[in-house]
Amino acid sequence: MNDNYRINCSFDCLKSINIIDQRSGIYLNNKECNISTDSRYVQKKDIFIALKGRYSDGHNFLSQAFNNGASAAIISEKKIFEESNFPLILVQDTFIALSKIAEHNFKDIKSLKIAITGSVGKTTTKDYLNNVLSYYEPTFAAPESFNNELGIALSKAKISKLDKYAIFEVGMNMKNEIRNLSKLINPDIAVITNIGEAHIGNLGSKENIAIEKSSIIEGMSNNGIILLPRDSDYFELLQKNALAKNLRTITFGYSSKSDIQIKKITRGKDRVFIEFSVFGEVFEAYSNMQNISIINNYLPVLGIAHILNYDLTEVLKNIVKSNVNKSRWQEFDFELDKGQIKLIDDTYNASPTSMFEAIRAVDEYEADQISRKIIIIGDMLELGDFNEKYHSDLVNLINETTIDHVYFCGEYLSSLFGMVSSKKKKKYFKSVNDIRSIDEFQLVGGDLIFIKGGNKIGLNNLVQEFINYLALT
Repeated sequence: MNDNYRINCSFDCLKSINIIDQRSGIYLNNKECNISTDSRYVQKKDIFIALKGRYSDGHNFLSQAFNNGASAAIISEKKIFEESNFPLILVQDTFIALSKIAEHNFKDIKSLKIAITGSVGKTTTKDYLNNVLSYYEPTFAAPESFNNELGIALSKAKISKLDKYAIFEVGMNMKNEIRNLSKLINPDIAVITNIGEAHIGNLGSKENIAIEKSSIIEGMSNNGIILLPRDSDYFELLQKNALAKNLRTITFGYSSKSDIQIKKITRGKDRVFIEFSVFGEVFEAYSNMQNISIINNYLPVLGIAHILNYDLTEVLKNIVKSNVNKSRWQEFDFELDKGQIKLIDDTYNASPTSMFEAIRAVDEYEADQISRKIIIIGDMLELGDFNEKYHSDLVNLINETTIDHVYFCGEYLSSLFGMVSSKKKKKYFKSVNDIRSIDEFQLVGGDLIFIKGGNKIGLNNLVQEFINYLALT
């Protein structure tokens, strides 16, 4: 049962919301309750909050919530309140009610608050950091990618007074989002993983993205600490904004000027050797992760562990054995034709930065069982006027690699399929729904199959088809 959308709180939380009217005394009869925002995950005696979203309205799922055992529901539709026999609590705005509940819980929280933003790597960095900190102390980390206003409200409502650390993920897809989210969190420590092209169609330029990411400082106190990517073209802009707030800055990257530095990477069969420097002290580690861009996310975690005075040798061991989040360079191994098949699922999303780095990682991937590399690539989204540039750059990069077979999926990449080297090109599909069968890919033992594209392209469904096919073969 998924409990990411369920909040455990005292009934005092409900006193923080402005109730217009109610037709239930049930919630007053207990000291504790669970509040759920997703009718699918409601459990017995939960109170369901009917949120209105861009694509769905929780008021349409009241029956499902009560069928699953809800004791009451918080709604904002007066007509439903007057006509329904369900036990209901009527408020002006259900999202404001949720926010009030979250604030009520959050006001007494003493956790060290850490906020992570950046164009790529937010969730992976959050997961690595959670694995490290939870080894030492009770730690809360925002579930899934709860990185917008709703996600942060849910996160604030779920944090326990026992949690010594609270890790938030902060996202955006337009201007002036991060400033407001930072003020909701008031982070003690912040991380900007990098500045890439994600959402450049909405922001207009990478400089505007850098300015937006740097606004994470707006909710921080003057004695806060911010970790910055030293290799970024916009490092000076980020550093200037941080210093204007009198924040302590810690830098990370490949540059010798970095406080936390990757000094050396050596590839081997099935694993990578990395040498780190943390304020001049050298540490070494082996990792099975062959996508170097994901290893970059180790650096801010080492920086925070250094701030908290943890043993970095032990910390590195915990990072290396951490699992990546679902669909973020997630590797699966199967047997086929007395050989090995490796499937890499990187379908969570795709910006130019993450796509280009992933293609290079596939090109450089080394393993004894791999004899052929196959990529199935979907359109990158939200690029606006930069669509042609970045997709053309992608095709040119693919042509420079040793990748054997190329498949495209999506309207835009399909139009560029003619640019693919004749030795590499196999097929294109304007939609994932046009892929009739896994047999179209003519798999043999020794294949590496890499799948990545914009989230809305739906290649995650294709990954599941591959898993089902290969598991039964």
